[in-house]
Amino acid sequence: MGSFRRFSIATAVAAIVAGGFFVIWQKGQPPRAALQASSRLASNLVSTKGSELLDTVVIPVAIQDLTPAEQQHFLSKVLADELLSDGVLVLRGHAQFGSAKSIFPNECAGWCQQAGVNPDDCVAWRMERAGIQAEVLLVHAGEGYRIMRCNNVKQMAEAI
Repeated sequence: MGSFRRFSIATAVAAIVAGGFFVIWQKGQPPRAALQASSRLASNLVSTKGSELLDTVVIPVAIQDLTPAEQQHFLSKVLADELLSDGVLVLRGHAQFGSAKSIFPNECAGWCQQAGVNPDDCVAWRMERAGIQAEVLLVHAGEGYRIMRCNNVKQMAEAI
């Protein structure tokens, strides 16, 4: 009976530890998914596959009437100065992450209204250093996130 009891206790402890790791892993899922979306955008900016670029961002209202090729050209030009894969690493290591409402309490509602998305579906990264504020705003879309706003992430990577 003693060995059965020890086995039961060891099994219970293992289950509790595994459950704890699962909870920690799940809490980390939104930041991981947001970083993956940011990394995809950085990769797509240097790729020749414009359709993939369009799948990673929320198309701004101002360019929705353009053809996909024109949208891709515009976005790749504008975002090339804002995001770099090194910047994504800087976000992961140094930026604040959370709901867009908590990270950008004053700006979130306006940005989400312009994009036509629900602020409750948005998360954000924010980092300030050397007079530069880097920001990435993402909206939950399907199984992942799409970039809604990206600003100064490349400059932040260069400043560190």
